[in-house]
Amino acid sequence: MKKKKLLFIIWSFTHGGGAEKILSSIVNNLDENRYDIDIIEYWHSNIKREKVNKNINILPPIIDSTKDSHIKMIIYKILLELFPSILRKKYIKKEYDVEISFNYLIPTFLLSKKRKTIAWIHGDIYDLKTNRKNYILQKRSLKYVNRIVAISNNTYNSIKDVYPCYADKTIIINNGFNIDSMLENSLLDEIPKETERIILFINRFDDNKNPLFAIDVAKELVNKGYNFKMQFLGKGNLEDKMKEKINNLNLEKYVEILGYKDNPYPYIKNCYMVIGCSKSEGFPTIFIESLAFGKPFVSTNVGGVKEISNNERCGLIANNLKEFVSNIELLLKDKEKYDEFRNNATKHVRKFTIKNQIEKIEKLINEMER
Repeated sequence: MKKKKLLFIIWSFTHGGGAEKILSSIVNNLDENRYDIDIIEYWHSNIKREKVNKNINILPPIIDSTKDSHIKMIIYKILLELFPSILRKKYIKKEYDVEISFNYLIPTFLLSKKRKTIAWIHGDIYDLKTNRKNYILQKRSLKYVNRIVAISNNTYNSIKDVYPCYADKTIIINNGFNIDSMLENSLLDEIPKETERIILFINRFDDNKNPLFAIDVAKELVNKGYNFKMQFLGKGNLEDKMKEKINNLNLEKYVEILGYKDNPYPYIKNCYMVIGCSKSEGFPTIFIESLAFGKPFVSTNVGGVKEISNNERCGLIANNLKEFVSNIELLLKDKEKYDEFRNNATKHVRKFTIKNQIEKIEKLINEMER
């Protein structure tokens, strides 16, 4: 049987984000006897290189942020929007049976207009309603796409709302995860045992992931007399502001920044609950990871969390600071409710296995040939 040639196009495969982790999981689990797989990233960073099997070919990046000049970055941005075929000619040499952009905007601009293509979208796209230029660019690139994959009901609804003309070629495939591998990795590294209950934040320290909000939550909990420790795993451009805020609010005893961890699973295993404060998300990986370890979560009301929480049976959703603090209080105070959430979590997370996702992806790829 002749192998199908697949190309995945992603904004960055080296930035330490959730989309990168999901893509590595997909390519590592697709049948290597059926697919030849290449990956190209637009933006090369140095935060984390995702691990892929030996049969996966990583093409040279289009922009290397560690080396390339600012002028090159500006020129390439213009080319992306006006003449993406020039960048394709330079960086994408081979012909593929199916090309898959692994998020919206930049990756979709680079898709072929002559081959079978899939646009994989990881978060809601409501922001395009207020950005006319990006709305037009995205609509133009999606016109040529054969199928659009939304990773959650929220993502699907946003596509249907923003581009109703593309609703009929949009389907939902939830992200899949190797639950057993997470549990195994939690045993690889020893970490200090804490006496306090750990409230864990794992994400980039940037405006969208909103770690400063989490520090406000910590302050409210301290004011209410709770004994806990809030740990931050990650890195990003807000780290200095976080340290300053922790110092100004006298939270050094309660809040600590541990930096980026290649293996976060021992920390998830060791925590009491996980929190997420993002302003927008697609299908937050960290909450699947928390459920795998039977840890409830509290999140802002962003894409995918309602599905992951199983309608708030294993995670709680908040619309503001007061609700967020109240949800954490419930889990800290009510041991029966906490245990109920833990039991629900370990059952519900099995819905999101990598096996289920891969079966749907391979079915979709096979349908592209018809």
